[in-house]
Amino acid sequence: MTNEELTQLYERYAQLVHRRCQRLLGSAADADDAMHDVFLRAQRSAPPRTAGSTLVWLYRIATHCCFDRLRSGARAARHQRTLDDAGAPVLNADADQRALVGMVLRKVDAVTCELALLHHLDGLTQEEIALESGYSRRTIVTRLQRFAEEFKTRWTEAGGAS
Repeated sequence: MTNEELTQLYERYAQLVHRRCQRLLGSAADADDAMHDVFLRAQRSAPPRTAGSTLVWLYRIATHCCFDRLRSGARAARHQRTLDDAGAPVLNADADQRALVGMVLRKVDAVTCELALLHHLDGLTQEEIALESGYSRRTIVTRLQRFAEEFKTRWTEAGGAS
């Protein structure tokens, strides 16, 4: 990717990538650093083949970048509950908990990861996800349940509250 292409990519998507990083990291300053890392990583990797998938590609890089940062800076102590009343992971939890969510996102298949991010991070309802992604409501419910179960299992193994 040329510097000019990177500049155009940055101008078009930097604000969206920054917002994703801030939601994952919980800090505007950390999001600034992560956002710049995202575009450095994007420059080194092959861009998506289809034009419509550029933002999804950048979001995936941002997610990996942020969870790498969280994992490297995670504290040993576990704090507060990270599941809501429906058993879904809460992504505004502390760094350890967000790192665990990142680990689970890397363990599940790509569709489950995408749907979990759209629901838990971007706050889309199942109906909105169905419209946006083209997946059936049944697939969405099944994948979100799979994600929540995997998270519960990992959290319990890590010594967190159930």
